[in-house]
Amino acid sequence: MNQMIINQRAISLVEYHTDKNWLAELPIQDWLCILIINEKHRHYLDEILPKLLLRNVAWVCTIGHQCEWAHDFLDEEIVFREVESLYLPKHQVMTTWHDDFEEGIWFAIFAAQDNQVALKQVAILDVTQGQERERVTNYLHSLQAD
Repeated sequence: MNQMIINQRAISLVEYHTDKNWLAELPIQDWLCILIINEKHRHYLDEILPKLLLRNVAWVCTIGHQCEWAHDFLDEEIVFREVESLYLPKHQVMTTWHDDFEEGIWFAIFAAQDNQVALKQVAILDVTQGQERERVTNYLHSLQAD
């Protein structure tokens, strides 16, 4: 999927793989991450979540079978970093989880707003080894057509 513009936000799909530098494909400011996660071990989030924070993510919307768990784990990571005085973005990081796959994507593109950060980019980080790629791209194309 090439980058597309929906609701004046640049949308990109980044596939997580341990054998490539997926992090280089993520923005470094003014962005929201849609994290798609299904049936992964905690060590995946141990790697991913701190890197999102180091890239100054403003929002993280989680979707997929483990969305609530990933959301809670991110909130714990943020609190841990506050207590231990570890790096956090200067802005408040907002987190949401969405049981409804399409509703989560729609929310991230159309409803998520931030008073501190102009959300110009949405990076969809697919941690499903491409299992959700077709579903995501089909839905994005339907949004773009509307």
